[in-house]
Amino acid sequence: MANLIRLNKYLPFAILYFFLNSVFLPLGLLYTTLLTPFFLIWLYRQNKIEYGWVFFLITIPFAYIHFKQGIDLRYYIKSYILLFSVFVFILTMIRFLQVVGSLRTIFRILLTINFFLVGIACVLFFIPGARGLMWSVYDVSTGLTKFPRLSLFTYEPSYYSTLLIPLAFYYYLKIIFFKYPNAGYVFFMVTFPLVISFSLGAILGICISFSILLLSKIRSFFMKKNVAAYSLASGLLIAISIIFLYYFYPGNPLFLRIKNIFAGTDTSFKGRAFDSFRLALSVAREKSIYFGVGLGQLKLLGGEIWNKFYDTVFNTNEITIPNAVAETFAFYGIAGLLIRFSLEWYFFFRTKTYTNYYRLGLFIYMFIYQFTGSFLFNIAEYVIWVLAFSQVFEEFDKKNILKNSLP
Repeated sequence: MANLIRLNKYLPFAILYFFLNSVFLPLGLLYTTLLTPFFLIWLYRQNKIEYGWVFFLITIPFAYIHFKQGIDLRYYIKSYILLFSVFVFILTMIRFLQVVGSLRTIFRILLTINFFLVGIACVLFFIPGARGLMWSVYDVSTGLTKFPRLSLFTYEPSYYSTLLIPLAFYYYLKIIFFKYPNAGYVFFMVTFPLVISFSLGAILGICISFSILLLSKIRSFFMKKNVAAYSLASGLLIAISIIFLYYFYPGNPLFLRIKNIFAGTDTSFKGRAFDSFRLALSVAREKSIYFGVGLGQLKLLGGEIWNKFYDTVFNTNEITIPNAVAETFAFYGIAGLLIRFSLEWYFFFRTKTYTNYYRLGLFIYMFIYQFTGSFLFNIAEYVIWVLAFSQVFEEFDKKNILKNSLP
């Protein structure tokens, strides 16, 4: 491994993206954003810069319509540049996956470093003055006030859990389909950080995605004896855990939050999954439900809407739509949603995502998750989309899994 680490010149970029992207920077600013000029130079040298026209082909007609509707140009240009930096990062990731050479090794290194940092975070958890270095402590739900959730060096736990998704799907599928060494230990390395980040959206998304994968090709899964064994063991473990919690710790945070979700009193889930769409519709109606209000206009138009909706006073930085689909609708209206979903399904069939369990799992996850969280400028979301539409990890191709399963 030492030779691979030394030779892989792209490893520092992966570490920066995964662990250090927002360290010492103001909220909302990332190093990958600041590196946009360098990414452009690199893409130019890789002869991949010509795809930049796609961004302008899609966004300039909207910019013209928004200008005619009336916008604050300063805010619009600022957000437009930020969106362009996201597009450049997407192109960079596409090329990165083509030239990186050893993505499996990079995943293994990221998993190891992450677990090491999680160990440090667990120690800091018991030091009140240092807990805030790697944990986010705030009101999660009714009855869960000042609740600590793991975020490491990211700005919130849900973003951290999104970073973990590509690793989680990779190692879970490795454990399911192959005789992976130290499977139990690796499973714990992946799962424990997700659990203590307490991101129910990510955990539920993983469960739903794997359930759909299982039902889509159940024969491929259960032709391997270890899959049935893992399924039975996992089911028993979950059942025992639920029974134990029910009788000995009925007021645990998990049960409490699930109860609040069904009761409609979980502010985080309700805000992301339901309130976001109602607020986005109210914002879009200020200009046009067909083309939205335009980039950067949310904070200018949303103050009165937010204050009235929640019957409280919000400052400008608190006016956000924590839902990728809802935010797309607010900024770009129905037309923007049509383009968003059209691109997702176009690349799904164009790249034959359905032929690979890893890529299909990521696609299912992101298609669900975009309705319950994330935001338009979230690069962690786009990394998952890029992986879903790239030719990676051919060992998870359905034809290879089926062939290796035959006696």
